Amino acid sequence: LTELESASYLVRTRRNVAESDATLILAPGALSGGTRATKIHAGKTGKACLVVDTTDPDTGAQTRGVRRWLERENIRVLNIAGPRESSCPGISAIAERFVGRILDGISPP
Repeated sequence: LTELESASYLVRTRRNVAESDATLILAPGALSGGTRATKIHAGKTGKACLVVDTTDPDTGAQTRGVRRWLERENIRVLNIAGPRESSCPGISAIAERFVGRILDGISPP
């Protein structure tokens, strides 16, 4: 873990995308702000990026789809992004549950 000299979220966003194999975005509906910037930067750099709309109920299909994507893309370092809790109340708990379900189905290397 290395603290960045810049306080800019764009610098942090670009670094997180650059230092990971791929980015998983968890967000309700249309992307905006830093979350949108993350997706755009991943696209510009050719990094794999998957967006999961958290307004859709997860019947297991979403988590299975993410696991297949992780395996297909051979992702070892994953950047997980999304809106801030302050601008999207409840997103932290949603993201925590979703990531927990993904990890429950993955065997250690």
